[in-house]
Amino acid sequence: MTATNDRATPGAGEESYDAIVARLERVVGELESGQLTLEQSIEKFGEGIRLAKDASRKLDDAERRVEQLVRGTDGEAEAVPFAPEAPGKGGR
Repeated sequence: MTATNDRATPGAGEESYDAIVARLERVVGELESGQLTLEQSIEKFGEGIRLAKDASRKLDDAERRVEQLVRGTDGEAEAVPFAPEAPGKGGR
């Protein structure tokens, strides 16, 4: 992964999803290394939780923007807002 990515166009000062995931992967690697003190591990864990929440928020925002193409009664494709299934229904 690179810092510049065509999949994300963040606003000024806003980190892209890919950058957040890369930071989260580094944090996980540091925690798994076993080289941190307990205090450092707690700090890194907190950072990881914040990054995971930020990544989740980015995915939620993207999901709201997704449109799916459906066939109308006239056979033409039209864009409609994405409506995910309610929790507990379907394959989720």
